[in-house]
Amino acid sequence: MATTGWSQPLVFLLCFSSFTLIVVLGQREVPSALVSLSNVTDQLALLSFKSLVTKDPYNVLSNWNCNISFCDWNGVSCSRGSQRVVALNLSEKALEGTLSPYISNLSFLQVLDLTNDSFHGHLPIDFSRLPQLENLSIRKNNFEGLIPQTLSHCRGLRKLSARDNQFYGSIPKFLGSLSELNHLNIGGNSLTGTIPVALANLTKLESFSIGKNQIQGNIPPELGSLSHLMFFSVQMNNLTGILSECLFNLSALQALSFMTNQLTGHLPKDAGRFLPNLQQLYMGTNNFDGPLPASLSNATRLQVLAAESNKFSGPIPLELGSLSQLKNLYLWANMLTNVPGSHEPSILTSFTNCRLLEEVELSHNLLNGILPASVGNLTTTLLKLYLSSNLIEGTIPLALANLTNLIALYLNSNKIKGLIPPNIGQMHSLQLLALDNNALNGPIPLSIYQLVRMYAFNIQHNMLIGSISSSINNLTSLQRLDLSSNNLSSTLPPGLFELKDLEELYLQDNSFTGYLPLSLGNFAMMINMNISANKLSGELPASLSKLQMLEHLNLSWNTFDGHIPQQLDHMVNIEAIYLSHNELSGEIPKTLEKLQHIQVLDLSFNLLEGEIPSGGKFANLSAESFLGNYALCGALKFHVPLCLEKTERQSKSNVARVIGACSFGGSALLVIVCTLIGISCYRKTGLLK
Repeated sequence: MATTGWSQPLVFLLCFSSFTLIVVLGQREVPSALVSLSNVTDQLALLSFKSLVTKDPYNVLSNWNCNISFCDWNGVSCSRGSQRVVALNLSEKALEGTLSPYISNLSFLQVLDLTNDSFHGHLPIDFSRLPQLENLSIRKNNFEGLIPQTLSHCRGLRKLSARDNQFYGSIPKFLGSLSELNHLNIGGNSLTGTIPVALANLTKLESFSIGKNQIQGNIPPELGSLSHLMFFSVQMNNLTGILSECLFNLSALQALSFMTNQLTGHLPKDAGRFLPNLQQLYMGTNNFDGPLPASLSNATRLQVLAAESNKFSGPIPLELGSLSQLKNLYLWANMLTNVPGSHEPSILTSFTNCRLLEEVELSHNLLNGILPASVGNLTTTLLKLYLSSNLIEGTIPLALANLTNLIALYLNSNKIKGLIPPNIGQMHSLQLLALDNNALNGPIPLSIYQLVRMYAFNIQHNMLIGSISSSINNLTSLQRLDLSSNNLSSTLPPGLFELKDLEELYLQDNSFTGYLPLSLGNFAMMINMNISANKLSGELPASLSKLQMLEHLNLSWNTFDGHIPQQLDHMVNIEAIYLSHNELSGEIPKTLEKLQHIQVLDLSFNLLEGEIPSGGKFANLSAESFLGNYALCGALKFHVPLCLEKTERQSKSNVARVIGACSFGGSALLVIVCTLIGISCYRKTGLLK
């Protein structure tokens, strides 16, 4: 890593004195970069720039010295004739530091590109002294402050890219006077205020982005006059109001984004009629309502249609199925329905014409009826199909398995019943499978254990029966497994404990039997484990202590017995332990006081005895953690008897021993006396006879 810290006066003295010396000596061969004072000014401006660079990890500025012409320095371009600096391009060089105000002396500069570096501070440049500047690209730095007013003097500026910095204040109205501007990107800052109507004067503008700021107010309808506009983004602001129809008349548009604002109202009925070149339309996360216009199908080049998380209602237009270029459709979280009179989500049949589809997300709507077999005719390019949280019923069609390239299938939270298709193993690319919260029954099909790429399997809250196959060890990529709230039974297969990448395991509310094996310790990546409300028994394995990533453990409502393992203090990340409603006995291990992050420890309704530890996080626990253990003692706040002091217990124990010994001795003496009296009486009786 090169670090520069040159003194600007020293640089000036060294380089300028060298120039003076050369002239005085009358040498004939003088570098062209030093012929005029203007060239020296450029050189010194560059050296001043270097002096404020604090980090240069790639040594880009290593050849910036007086030994060679500055026109040959890395990142510097000069004009052929006058040898003046016309471009300074140091983009993506990971440079850090602040900018020198002497950059303003590069009066022939046309391009300043510092994209994706790490410069910070204000822009100290007097842009009024850079009249030839055409390209200012400083995106992805840490510049702050207001956008400089002096930029208004750069009448030839064509590109202003200042995205992803920390500029604040309002969008300057003077930007509207930069008539040559064709690229304006000031998104990803902290700009406030409204969108100036003056920006409508930028008649050559092709790309306009002010997204990811804090802009308020409406989108000026006057912007609809920017006929050359190809990219328009105002996403992730606080914009309100209704969209003007004229914004949908910009026929050159290729990408249009309003997403994540507070815009309201209906979309114009002819929204897609005059957008023949549109490829991407983002309207998600607003408050739009009313129907989706069927005219969107006129945007025949559309590849992405995103209108998620709004209040759109009515049927999804079947005409969207004619969008042959469509790749991604995001309509989730609306109130969209089937076409009237249809008993199935017929839009899925319509989409069989879209042979480039990759993602279809229709979750959280009001689609009802049965899942049509035609879903299997969707293009094999389909990667993601989301239909969760609708009103879909009936069974899962066998034809669904034709989608062999699908990586995510979400049918959860519907009214689907019947069996999981036995041929589901054909979907060999599947990584995410969510069938939970339905009315599925029958066993888990064996073919499901062929989905070796699957890393999330959610099938909880159904009516599945049977057991988990030992073939589950085939699912080596599995990170999340949720089979909870079914009617599954039998023992947990050994193969389950071979899934070393498993992070979340939910088996609660079933009827699993047997015990937890020592191989439970193989779950080295486990974070959440819930096996509560089953019929498991036996002792808790000491190998639980190996789960050092574990944060939540729930083994409550089983019939575990034996002692709580002393080694549980090795679970250094544990936050919650639920062991209630079992048959655990013995004392609570004092080693649990070492658990630094524990917030919940529920040991209630067991057979525990002895003193409740009081150190560590036990000081924050309440009586509810220990209810139903009648042999516990400890602090009053736990609502248990006080524990007797050790000496007091020993004293009482000694007294008890003395009393016991005396009682035994007295009883023995009484027996002897009675025996002797009995013998004496017997003898006397014999003599009398």
